[in-house]
Amino acid sequence: MSTPNETRNTSRGLEFFILACTLLVIGFGSGAASISLSTIFQEFALSYAIIGAVTSGVFLFLILFLALGGRLRALVGDKPLLLASTSTFVVGEALAGLAPDFSVWAIARLLQGSATGCLLSVSLAFVADSARRQWRGDVISVLLALYFLGTAFGPGVAGYITAFYGWRDIAYVSAALGVIVLILQAAFVTAPRRPDIETIFD
Repeated sequence: MSTPNETRNTSRGLEFFILACTLLVIGFGSGAASISLSTIFQEFALSYAIIGAVTSGVFLFLILFLALGGRLRALVGDKPLLLASTSTFVVGEALAGLAPDFSVWAIARLLQGSATGCLLSVSLAFVADSARRQWRGDVISVLLALYFLGTAFGPGVAGYITAFYGWRDIAYVSAALGVIVLILQAAFVTAPRRPDIETIFD
């Protein structure tokens, strides 16, 4: 029969896995989007200056919401922010895939940037609050590594999808993956209570 501590540790381990998958997915979305730029440039008859401006805007939104993550957590709470940010990511990806023109696509990309910044902030805060002090550096490093792993693999997978299907399908795949992690977050992730902070994942 499992003890309360064993159940709690198993729960925290599952939450860490879900947060890791979340960052892997948003990293994939960020990396995959870069592959579609040349096709979007041709389809919407854009200039390089406009494409560059939107791309810079995406990163600026990411940085802004990453910096504001702590304040947003205090205002709305950890889990609501996690769910809202993941939902925004899904909406941004779906909107990018459905975009009839450049303006809608640009708005979708900015939504993705803001969602990515919030998700990085809240996911790292979750594990920082949930892990024992001696493990915090390790779990934060793993989460960041998985985000950049997704970013690294995104262009390769997106290139294959674009070659056989189309650039919009890249966004649909990212949105579908986002829906999966959103469901897992809603079902299994709970904001850590202060007495429960000193735990470990295994």
